[in-house]
Amino acid sequence: MKITFPGNKKVNGGDASGPTPIDLFLASLGSCSGVFVLNFLKMHYLPENVYLTLNPIWNINEYVIEKIELFIHLPPGFPAGFDHALVEVAKRCLVARHVKIAHDIRIVRDEGPAPKQAV
Repeated sequence: MKITFPGNKKVNGGDASGPTPIDLFLASLGSCSGVFVLNFLKMHYLPENVYLTLNPIWNINEYVIEKIELFIHLPPGFPAGFDHALVEVAKRCLVARHVKIAHDIRIVRDEGPAPKQAV
């Protein structure tokens, strides 16, 4: 994955015109969990008009998200007895599983390819 910066913090729109990197992280978590939930609903012929919301709990001192609450909103009249299964299937999200483990992130300075010599 290559990430470029075309100017003025424009990673994803820039100038506050797009989501921040942390917004993208949260969106990836929510959409990943949502796909697992929707697949479960489809497989069991259940109503698919659900939506998810995330509530990040920030540790202000460390400026990191300490906890993320993910809510699965079900339509009125949704059949009872599926709550536990929906929570468990949402936990299968690969993004959520990756967040739970410590990663060794190696940051390396790279000057890129050598400049081309004039002929």
